[in-house]
Amino acid sequence: MRAGTRAMPCPSELLEGAAMTPEFVTRLAALAIMQARVVAGDLHDIVVPLLPPAKRTFATSIARRAESGNILEEDLLRDLETFSGVLARQIAAGTHVYWQGDDNHVRGGYRAVHREPEARELAQVAAELALLADMILETLSAVRAVRETAALID
Repeated sequence: MRAGTRAMPCPSELLEGAAMTPEFVTRLAALAIMQARVVAGDLHDIVVPLLPPAKRTFATSIARRAESGNILEEDLLRDLETFSGVLARQIAAGTHVYWQGDDNHVRGGYRAVHREPEARELAQVAAELALLADMILETLSAVRAVRETAALID
């Protein structure tokens, strides 16, 4: 599933007005697990074939971990952030910024950006990775909030 084909609310919108209960935390975790499956598919189908062979191992490892269902871990969150940097460099390599002359424009032209098809696909996956990282962070934070506030109340 691609970012452009579904209407997923921003993770902070999911928390707005919500009571931080164990049931709510369970819902957050379920959303993160569903997003992990989307990311795993995108990594296998889009990213791995487009990456140089030396960088495929990291993507495959993240995809396997996402498929396993054990995603609510700080280690995976750090790996997602690191891999997002790898993807950002690949996207930047396929992104070209240039000046488009236009006699009818007030400044005589404008700055234009062209992304190669591979860079566009990687950018979509990068958005899905960022959403997964946000969901994992929110779930881990919610778990911690429930745990710590329960300890404070006792």
